[in-house]
Amino acid sequence: MTASLMTGSGGYGGRVPSLGSAPAGADHHAAGAAAPDASRRLRLRLDPDVEAAGKARDALEQLEGELEDQVLEDMRLLVTELVTNSVRHAEADSAQGVLLEVSIGADRILLIVEDGGNGFAPAARTPDSPDDSGWGLHFVERMSARWGVNANGRTRVWLELARGVS
Repeated sequence: MTASLMTGSGGYGGRVPSLGSAPAGADHHAAGAAAPDASRRLRLRLDPDVEAAGKARDALEQLEGELEDQVLEDMRLLVTELVTNSVRHAEADSAQGVLLEVSIGADRILLIVEDGGNGFAPAARTPDSPDDSGWGLHFVERMSARWGVNANGRTRVWLELARGVS
């Protein structure tokens, strides 16, 4: 695991590419997410193993005291879900790893999880969805201001969280 916490201006190199096909009724997914003018950035490379989600969640502790408590709790849940999905579904080898990047701006946070997978088309939960799986992207949909998926040799799931006053 390699982690770095950086300060300075800049975002994620411009706009995060947009989702090729969004879930029905989710046109906000089609818009790319421009990175916030980040004052802080956390970057982490994880081995794609059973410990990855816990290590990613633990790395977020570096941000404690800088973010509102509820925002940090939401980030912990969403990072856990997205990193778990990467490990479970991407079938990435350890050389590629799973990348986590968090860019913190004054009014929003951009969170990106990237892996060596071939991408996927998000599907909304339905009444027929199994109760014991498939909740990760449902949480992303419900808790983020906007989000998307891009696959271009690697799969990148991004989301934005609004910052508020706790």
